Amino acid sequence: MAGRVDVAPFSQSRVRAAGSRVIARPIYTVRDRLLFVVALLTFGVAVFYLSTGLLIRAYPAIFPGETVPFVGNVLQPLGPARVKPPGAESVFNKRVNLLILGLDKRPGDRFEDTYRTDTIMVATIDPITKQASLLGFPRDLLITHDLPDGQFDSRINASYQLGFERGGTIEAGAKQVQHDLEYNFGIQTDHWMVMDFLGVEELIDAVDGIEIDIPEELAFYDWWYSDEGNRPPHWLSVFPGEQHMDGYTAVAFGRYRNGPDGDLGRVKRQQVVVEAAMSRVFSLNLLNDPIGLYNAYKDVVKHDVSLGEMPGLGRLLAGSRGSIETYSIGDPVDGNPTVWGATINEAAVLLYDAENVAYWLNKAFPKAAYSGAAVEVQNGYGEDGRSRIEALGRYLRFAKGLPTVYLGPPQEVQARTSIVLLRENRREVAEDIVEWLGIPAGAITTLAPADDSSPDVIVVIGQDFVLPDR
Repeated sequence: MAGRVDVAPFSQSRVRAAGSRVIARPIYTVRDRLLFVVALLTFGVAVFYLSTGLLIRAYPAIFPGETVPFVGNVLQPLGPARVKPPGAESVFNKRVNLLILGLDKRPGDRFEDTYRTDTIMVATIDPITKQASLLGFPRDLLITHDLPDGQFDSRINASYQLGFERGGTIEAGAKQVQHDLEYNFGIQTDHWMVMDFLGVEELIDAVDGIEIDIPEELAFYDWWYSDEGNRPPHWLSVFPGEQHMDGYTAVAFGRYRNGPDGDLGRVKRQQVVVEAAMSRVFSLNLLNDPIGLYNAYKDVVKHDVSLGEMPGLGRLLAGSRGSIETYSIGDPVDGNPTVWGATINEAAVLLYDAENVAYWLNKAFPKAAYSGAAVEVQNGYGEDGRSRIEALGRYLRFAKGLPTVYLGPPQEVQARTSIVLLRENRREVAEDIVEWLGIPAGAITTLAPADDSSPDVIVVIGQDFVLPDR
């Protein structure tokens, strides 16, 4: 018959006539379809495992110190929960440091001009422990400014001005301060924030003021104050005790440095204001919407925190629950002054004791592995060993930042210094001590603690003991 096409039968295809064209379709058996479904499911599971594993590893990059919240409950019976999230030493979980600068800027002046800084602080929070600290620097502290064309010594409050004059931007000024802090003190900061007095006043007024408990030593009386703004100069007193402050009074309190404590007292007053402001922010739950907070105050605060980083930093700060420890580079250590006045090139500056500064750096930026660790130092040196273990105790506490160090009973004289590790989770502490003392790693012996009151690590100095320089 015309138009008919005869095709021999076959099992794997069918034929359809379409004019002069013939289209063949494969015929899939039940087994073929089943294999396809299995392959598709296998691919889907593989993609699920891979994406979930990546999420577990990358989540702390967005929210430092956190893990994917549903891993434990939803995924534990499955495989992805076995993918370990980044540990305490991961770059994702490293301490976050924020440089805070307050400009000596007057009403009517522009941000886009050069200034010195009246306020220099570093706020820091550990994503693992959620411990937050605030370290202040006196503005007259003598440091070395490290510039592309050379170095010279001057007050720390000149760093921002030097950077701004060279780069012509707020960012250039802030980055010079960041660089000088790292060069002089080893402090690396992740972000910077620049404010002026009127900006701080506006921020505090926006939250209806702050509640401050003024210690007696920070109070002052009958100060002739002017903010060089719209309000005329007048006498101002800030009495000790609990009180409510509006933005104007809080800024004035933070600027006062006419008393015997000078600029060191001003650092403490500014920290009191920051603490009170943080407490107010938490009480109003403002950190629940960090992006909204940014949009509301972006005109009075300059910073380099991106919108993408704000949710994670807001969550991280919320984890501290508003608790923040405050320290000052200028505070004495064990009654020994950390800074003292001097005149260099006709300029009044503050010189500092490097060992005391190291103590405050260790207090403000403690190593997470040291948190809560207790170390006991014992005399196995023999005669004259007492003075040596006292010196080692000071070294471990002040120079290296171990939180609890105490002197134990004397032991029999031994030729070599040894380390006894009583709790395995403190091995890093023991290994660090071995490195500091320059003794072999084999000097560490592991024993079980006698009871809960036992220290984590015992150091028994031998006759080979030499106190490290630092």
